[in-house]
Amino acid sequence: MEKITSSQNKTVKNTVKLKQAKQRHECGLFIAEGIKLIRELVSAQYKIRYCFVNEKADLSELPAAIDCNTVFISPQNVMQKISSFTTPQDFIAVCEIKETDIIDTDDIFILVLDNIQDPSNIGAILRSAEAFGVKTVVLSVDCCDPYSPKALRAAMGSTFRLKLIRTQLTDFLNYKKKQGYDIIGTGLDKNFKTIDKLCQSYKKAVVIGNEGNGISSEIMQICSFGMYIPMDGKNESLNAAVAASIILWENKRQNNE
Repeated sequence: MEKITSSQNKTVKNTVKLKQAKQRHECGLFIAEGIKLIRELVSAQYKIRYCFVNEKADLSELPAAIDCNTVFISPQNVMQKISSFTTPQDFIAVCEIKETDIIDTDDIFILVLDNIQDPSNIGAILRSAEAFGVKTVVLSVDCCDPYSPKALRAAMGSTFRLKLIRTQLTDFLNYKKKQGYDIIGTGLDKNFKTIDKLCQSYKKAVVIGNEGNGISSEIMQICSFGMYIPMDGKNESLNAAVAASIILWENKRQNNE
């Protein structure tokens, strides 16, 4: 173990850069804050490059799988510099991203996210995806980063147990369509099918659109058909994460019947 007491240390500066999505993408690294997330990372066999630990923390909390030579002991001011939150956690890890652009997956249900911009929505969607048995989530290249601090916090570890594919959606969806998948676009048009018809399709990729604008017209043109959630009251739409969760639950319910 090594002590790092200065916020001007090179490793500290390089870690702080990872707060930016561009730097995470270029380096292939992200920051995970808190012992719970770090344990989830170890369990999911993510590669942890190094950890910062508050000098007052109990080192015995670290998973045994973490090499002590990759652990830096630091004071509160350094932990605060690295952290993205007002009150920093006692354990902060820098890990390798497992996202891929390889579009081959044979899952019969694939969740697709088109330009989702709120990291809390991304995280909540990934958490629901795992809860309802989804294995693969495909993100458009313009989706916000699922490895951002807010997204990771909202996902509660689900990010690490899903296969995440970031790719050009037109290529991916056209490829899956040729493989016999129904591409289902979600929206508000009452001419669409209602979600109780969801499992009329055996192999399907369900697309959740942007919070404000929905699915892009380019992607909607690829869709086999549209699907909507019937609602009462005067609300025109649902939050993207809520809508995704309802659809995922309905898919599981219909499959279990």
